[in-house]
Amino acid sequence: MNQKGFTLIEIAIVMVIIGILAGAGVSLIGVLTKKKLRDETIDYLDKSREALISFASINGRFPWADTDGDGVEDSGSTSGDLPYVTLNLMPTDSYKRPVKYEVNSSLTTNRQLSCGALRAGISGSPSVVDSDGSTSAFSVAAIVISSGPTDADGDGNLYDAVTSGTHQGDNTDGVPNYIRHPPIDTFDDLVRYIGTNELYREICEFLVLAVNNNSSGTVYVYNRTAGVDLGSISSGGNGSYDIISGTQIEVRDAPGGSGSIVTSTPPTPIILAGNGCTIDVP
Repeated sequence: MNQKGFTLIEIAIVMVIIGILAGAGVSLIGVLTKKKLRDETIDYLDKSREALISFASINGRFPWADTDGDGVEDSGSTSGDLPYVTLNLMPTDSYKRPVKYEVNSSLTTNRQLSCGALRAGISGSPSVVDSDGSTSAFSVAAIVISSGPTDADGDGNLYDAVTSGTHQGDNTDGVPNYIRHPPIDTFDDLVRYIGTNELYREICEFLVLAVNNNSSGTVYVYNRTAGVDLGSISSGGNGSYDIISGTQIEVRDAPGGSGSIVTSTPPTPIILAGNGCTIDVP
């Protein structure tokens, strides 16, 4: 009897230990699952960021946002969901939700205007406070945001805000700015953005164009790509212009792309790419 009693006690102890281990295993599985989803979503945001930069490098502009849920950019919309079809991406993050996307409006037309805006310095939305740096908001080229697993701040919107501490912002609508912040009890969003300097380096190459006018009349240096005159040069004068690589240039005898193309060395129209150029008008 005693031997049987000890056996039953030992079995009970073993069962308790198994139960504890099983409970710990379930808890560990939950932690690992959360980490897996977070890591996969971070990877998705990184790929989205790379796809946006690649699109801008090819097209000279960012895509518009998707506002009707079909994954295709909607012209004129700077804020909405990531246009995943336009960018050839999966439609949702690992939490099975679309990703929020906002782009600076000055970077949505063409390379000429995008690079001009980047060179001058962009302003306005989207702006972000990054908790790794200054408490002041700064304008960025574009931003992508995952709402994370829950509505951590409990305001009824999956996107969270940080309203206390040194670094604050609201990812609900980006007003007054978005916020990139480590996870806390009331914040679990994941944020990636593209800075202006990085984008400028990726899509813009400025070249110097020099034009010497040795003719008897005034000539006009016409940027055919952008549809504007770079300037006019009187007889015996010269001009120097910063232009974007890939720009088509014409030298004409009338403003605004009108009149006739004048004789020059090298002859225009000419597309300048990779190096600067000097055009002589005899």
